[in-house]
Amino acid sequence: MNLALFDLDDTLLNGDITQLWSDWLINLGWIEDAHVYRASFAEHMRAYAAGELDMEEHLNLLLRPLEGRAVHDVSAQVDAFLSNEVIPRLFPGGLERLAWHRDQGHQILIISASTAHLVAPLAQRLDLDGALATALEVDHSANPPRYTGRATGIRTFREGKLMALESWLNGQTPHSTWGYSDSRNDIPLLEAVDHAYAIHPDPTLASIAQARRWEMPDWR
Repeated sequence: MNLALFDLDDTLLNGDITQLWSDWLINLGWIEDAHVYRASFAEHMRAYAAGELDMEEHLNLLLRPLEGRAVHDVSAQVDAFLSNEVIPRLFPGGLERLAWHRDQGHQILIISASTAHLVAPLAQRLDLDGALATALEVDHSANPPRYTGRATGIRTFREGKLMALESWLNGQTPHSTWGYSDSRNDIPLLEAVDHAYAIHPDPTLASIAQARRWEMPDWR
């Protein structure tokens, strides 16, 4: 098996999927205190860029608007959201690289710190082999099943991406691996693959990529 691992936000996608989703929810009226919410989200993005993000605090912010909502209602909104806000923002160069790996017969995963209810349906649309992302807790005793507003399982952030990947591999060892990301937070992932690519890298990742002679293609 040969395996390609793609980060999503600012790597395949021109933007951050959770920020775009938050704006979508604000427009739906599912987030009432839009000004306060956006200010909190902006502070989290500053912390993310600095490598200081508290992921639990971030997940609490992101998932609060889904608490108590029926899974099928959220899924219907995700479907519309992907069509209108995400697919048009995918970088052409990233889509070309996905196609290259597919043509080589490689398995392809999106591996993202964003949540699975957004990332997994996108991976399906792109005909990829799967998505590793932070799962949402569902109350299956409710009728219909509803989101609790909490995350569950491995948080696919920093070293958590490697933990999720190890679980997905289930003892398999790929023959060769590729990794693509824009962020300093994914340095552990890029260090773990055979072929590392820094895509539109932040300053910290760019410095490391230059020192290690990792390729830095522009997919815009």
